[in-house]
Amino acid sequence: MKEEELGEALHDLMVRTTPPPSMDPASALDQGRRALKRRRIAVTGAAAVTLAVGLGAGPALVVHYAGSRPASPMVAGGTGTSRPLATPRPVSTVTPKAPATRKSGDPWPEGQTDRTATAGPRADRAVTLMNELSSSVPAGFTSPNLKYPDGLSMRWPQAQYASNDGEQDYWQYQATIPVQKGDRVGKLLASSTTPDGKPALTPCKLAQKFWGGTGSCTVVDVAGKKVGVLTTNGHDSYDQWAVYRYADGTVVYVAQAKKSDSNDRPPLQQPVFTARQLAELATSPNFKIST
Repeated sequence: MKEEELGEALHDLMVRTTPPPSMDPASALDQGRRALKRRRIAVTGAAAVTLAVGLGAGPALVVHYAGSRPASPMVAGGTGTSRPLATPRPVSTVTPKAPATRKSGDPWPEGQTDRTATAGPRADRAVTLMNELSSSVPAGFTSPNLKYPDGLSMRWPQAQYASNDGEQDYWQYQATIPVQKGDRVGKLLASSTTPDGKPALTPCKLAQKFWGGTGSCTVVDVAGKKVGVLTTNGHDSYDQWAVYRYADGTVVYVAQAKKSDSNDRPPLQQPVFTARQLAELATSPNFKIST
């Protein structure tokens, strides 16, 4: 193609195509503003789409995160529906120890050679019981250290292992003292038995177990405590006694007799205590020994 023909062809092409944009400043500024506006709309739309996607994914992410940790026991502000987690209770692994039960052939407890404890804490408790009984003697009576004809003291304490075969271990503490008024002598006894695991009896049934006693029994109320008071027919070693069983199973007896065990001394002419005074003594914590 000749140079003239090429020039004509290029000129013809330029004539048929769209003319270039006007170089007018106002028109150029207006086009620039419209382009910027379209760009802002495009950017805002893209951000909105991103936010919508983020919101749509949010709950799934929260649920997934919450599922990877223990649920909260409470919702802040108290507006949630989550229920508080129950606090697990500690499970005791300690098995209650059953009371020891005596079997045939078992040795006597605490190194004893028989049922009686002649030394140690148990013997000391019996001595304390005897001293408390001496302190209870009312005015007009005394408790001197009198002797039997063979020279033995009429005041004696005793601590005794009381369980038989098949029974729970339990102990009985006793004390006997002479009571004198003038030249006449009677006696008092206090007994405290530790809990033996046996069923509770009515006050009078319990009173009838002491010395195999027979006679008339009445129930005396001492500040709400029911005490059995048994008065014998005069054929027992004691004329009258009161008994009270504590809620823990400890049983206390207090007994009195106008006549002592010594035949060379005349008996008292009157009881040391009234029936009510005897019942009150049976409920005194001074006579309770539970171990």
